[in-house]
Amino acid sequence: MRWRTALRVSIAPRIGLLLIPWLLAYRGKMTDWITDGYWESVTAQSTFLLGYTAPAVAACGAWEAVRVRQSQVLQRAPARSATAVALSALVPTFVLGGLSVLLAVALFAPQAMGYPGGPSPAVIGLALLVVVAHTAVGYAVGLTLPGILAVPTAMVGSFVWMAYPSAMEVFWVRQLNGHNLTECCALDEVVAPRSLLAPALVAVGMVAAAWIWTVRGRFSRPALLLAPAVLAAAVVAGAVVAEPLGYRAAVPRSTALRTCGDTVPRICLWPEQRRAAADITAWATQARQRLAAAGLRTPGSISVTSVSPTQDQVRSLLALSLVPNDIPPCAADTQWPGYAAVGPVSAWLSLTAGADPRAVAGRYPREEVRIAQQVLAAPRKAQLSWFLRNARTFGRCDQSPDLNPAHYQAAPAARRAVR
Repeated sequence: MRWRTALRVSIAPRIGLLLIPWLLAYRGKMTDWITDGYWESVTAQSTFLLGYTAPAVAACGAWEAVRVRQSQVLQRAPARSATAVALSALVPTFVLGGLSVLLAVALFAPQAMGYPGGPSPAVIGLALLVVVAHTAVGYAVGLTLPGILAVPTAMVGSFVWMAYPSAMEVFWVRQLNGHNLTECCALDEVVAPRSLLAPALVAVGMVAAAWIWTVRGRFSRPALLLAPAVLAAAVVAGAVVAEPLGYRAAVPRSTALRTCGDTVPRICLWPEQRRAAADITAWATQARQRLAAAGLRTPGSISVTSVSPTQDQVRSLLALSLVPNDIPPCAADTQWPGYAAVGPVSAWLSLTAGADPRAVAGRYPREEVRIAQQVLAAPRKAQLSWFLRNARTFGRCDQSPDLNPAHYQAAPAARRAVR
């Protein structure tokens, strides 16, 4: 069949007129989820649009199957096999699906343009495989159900399979449809191999089951037995692969890709951050000097997780490295009084490191910022005493913080009484 004829009789170009604008409308709705400058994140987030592409190609596959069935070409003595007939009818749908996958990547590509690397071939390959799988299953549905039911059944079934697992509390099920890669990736992460393999196995099983159903005869005994068995085996295999992941779709990125300097603090940067290396190093060094002048000892190294961090982010990152990320174990069984000190201490550390006061004021409640500013106005020794006294409450539950700056400027006897 000539391309012009195929495009004229196929439903895919008409569906494309609806699908492409729909995908374009989502361009601005996913940008906040993408790690700017990181191609792995751009490609992973593009798979969100599979939730619309897959139902569209499934509907097209069903329509083409209904058209083939109505032509009765498979009931006659065909010169071509059932597989050849199906491929010939589905070529425009495959083209629509492939273009939609590439368009999804292109929509988000400007957020990583000019940075090292490129789109992830593995993620794009998985997306194309999912498109083929939904097209094949849609075609099998079209050969089976009456024409009036085939298209809506294929489209709705595809949409449910792509959308519903994300609402399930059995988290690993989300990995099976290829739609969960949107959980990836921060700058220090890459797509987990298991999160690619699990949906790939299911997609291959879908294609194989649809092919068996098509070539063996829709309701023949071999098809009735073999197609469900193949699909079930693929789902089980995918589940075995996906189960250790839970809902996560990312694994840590190899630290061998980082470049570490010899400054203090030692700063390790990913390839995407190298153009900002001079600024990051200067800001971190200045923040360390300010914290050291306040009597604080900072970590020997830091890792920045933004491709193009601001001065405020770098200074705050170094300052907040002095605040534990986790609550103390005792908080699981009893009240943790030190929680009340986390905000004021964090605000004071950020301001001491030279972070923008306006940014700090927007990050913490007004009362916590007020306390931090009062501490900042106190003598340096009083500030350090205030920090050391309240920082002790971060790792224990038997001591309450004392956030009043005036208590640390009192006479020695009064100060001892407070302690």
